[in-house]
Amino acid sequence: MKIFQTPSHDRFCLFEMERKSKDFRGMDGNAAYKNKQIDNVEISNEGRRALRKKLREVKPKVEEPIGYELTIQDTNEVEWEHYISMREYSGLTLKDGKYNLEDVMKSMMDAYETRYNYIVKEHENGERQVSYNLTGENSLTLDEDLAGLDRAYNKRLANLAGYIVCQQTNDGSKFFQTTNMKKNTAEQKEYIDTAVSMMEKAQKRFLEMREEPKYTAGIAKSVIWDIMSNDKNFMETTQRLFARTIYHNA
Repeated sequence: MKIFQTPSHDRFCLFEMERKSKDFRGMDGNAAYKNKQIDNVEISNEGRRALRKKLREVKPKVEEPIGYELTIQDTNEVEWEHYISMREYSGLTLKDGKYNLEDVMKSMMDAYETRYNYIVKEHENGERQVSYNLTGENSLTLDEDLAGLDRAYNKRLANLAGYIVCQQTNDGSKFFQTTNMKKNTAEQKEYIDTAVSMMEKAQKRFLEMREEPKYTAGIAKSVIWDIMSNDKNFMETTQRLFARTIYHNA
């Protein structure tokens, strides 16, 4: 799976550059190729030097930017690193299989807090040194690292939405067995939007608490739990929709 995108015009530039590199073997190469087709023709050393000098005058300068230079800002390697880390962390905390949706949401927040603290610690002495497959060795500022974490967190929220749908689809409960499917679908969408909104609110609240002098690690789980438990309608809907759900990894 590709984890970066190249703008269309730049992809065209790359394609053209590759095509021309194959067709344009270099004027030196073309001249030599044509010379082989002519019998009994010899060029003196002086003539060769003159020819090379002329070719250098018309040959394109390779140092000029023709294609697209890939940088770490063009890839999502930072985001992907944080996403995989948070997903693996949640997998460890939910590994016994005996958990519910509330546990999943608390685990996601806990993983976000853990990764956030890791990033901050790595930047205590300056930029963080990384090595990625596409862009190789690089250094990241704290802002770049945290921006990648935010994008990774949004991916996890998309996972949460998909998780809710999958759980309901696999459940076989009355939620998908009633005849009024349109109403059920609307209710499910509203429920998913509420769950995602809660996670976004929890993230914002955590970041505010993270800057307080009395901050202690591990508060993220309690933050999302407070938000969920204070929404009576959400808790009742959760209990009804997931009453007979067999839970799977998020």
